[in-house]
Amino acid sequence: MTSAGAWASGKRRSLRHAALIALALALTWLVLVRGYADYLARVAPARAHSLNSSQPVAAVRLAETALREQRLDDARYLAQAALRRHPFAGEALRVLGAVAELRGDRPLALRLMTAAAKASPRDTATQFWLAINALSDHDLPLALSRLDHLLRTEPELLRDAFPVLATIGINPMGAQALAPILAAKPGWRAEFVSNLLRQAPLVADLAHLVHALQKAGGQLTDAEFDIYAQRLLTAGEWDRLDALLAGAQPQRSPALVRDGGFDGTGRGPLLGWEVAHMAGVDAVIADSQLQLVFYGKRVPFRNVQQLLLLPSGSYRLGGRVRLEALETTHGLAWTLSCSGATAPFASTEHWLGNQTWRDFWLDFDVPPDCPAQTLRLELRARIHAEQQISGRASFDSMTITPR
Repeated sequence: MTSAGAWASGKRRSLRHAALIALALALTWLVLVRGYADYLARVAPARAHSLNSSQPVAAVRLAETALREQRLDDARYLAQAALRRHPFAGEALRVLGAVAELRGDRPLALRLMTAAAKASPRDTATQFWLAINALSDHDLPLALSRLDHLLRTEPELLRDAFPVLATIGINPMGAQALAPILAAKPGWRAEFVSNLLRQAPLVADLAHLVHALQKAGGQLTDAEFDIYAQRLLTAGEWDRLDALLAGAQPQRSPALVRDGGFDGTGRGPLLGWEVAHMAGVDAVIADSQLQLVFYGKRVPFRNVQQLLLLPSGSYRLGGRVRLEALETTHGLAWTLSCSGATAPFASTEHWLGNQTWRDFWLDFDVPPDCPAQTLRLELRARIHAEQQISGRASFDSMTITPR
């Protein structure tokens, strides 16, 4: 090969090498820029869009910003740009649907939102729009189905969905549609039902949902039951409260006291005994007895009680008591008072000292204006100094029967 040919061949190799280097640099730049644009798409979409105008995530983010700012032409242009890169981008379809709705084309908005939901089933904004749209079309089952799907996948959105679901839940027809979903115990049920039971303006409206839930084969949980019962108690809904308690204990004793044998079968002041803890006293239900141990402290003891719903009339309270070195000024006694009253209308004898197991009873009359009563064990004391007490007391076989 002549020197001229060798030079030409070397020149060609040099040019190819330079071209390969240039291509490699171009590819590296393209990868870095596009990768950087992808990274920026969610945190700085405008910067990402300037680096790569076809970056779909950035285009969607900018389209959403334009939509919020009511720049509908920009929102539509940017969403279409994202769709040119990814024809089934659900978020872009959702933006186009929102633009169509704002421009008054509801049929087109529905078609676009439905397509968006198919393309991106987990897009919460789309699912929420479709749920509200179903409500607007009076399609309650479809609306609830979409809200249920949304909250099963993202339960943290319950705060946004709660006003809609709560309005449905306290409506007679809405409660019937919502109850089967709640009866299936979705993950969002506990928070929703508890909040609704606490926040519903009218406690009477809650009866619609409770009845519908029972009809759908579901029941209130213990926590829900306690909240609902407390609302009924506070509102003075005595008939509904009595029906609720009867339904919770269909085999309840005609003696009218729940868990009168202290077997631990009740719960709280409505379904059994409420036993509050207090320093200086051990009060427990064990071995089918109420067992009390006092440690010589001054205690304003009135910590064992149960709510009663006795109609006005004459009754007899009975039970058994045992005492072991119970030392105090006036002793312990079971009292009956009207709910909310400060003074009892009836009281048993006062117990102190030593006593083997024996029966006791008290005849009493429930006044006509006393729809709910509290049966309470308390230390009888007029002043602070008389609250000092030591020793043991046990009770069993508590009953109330009509006379």
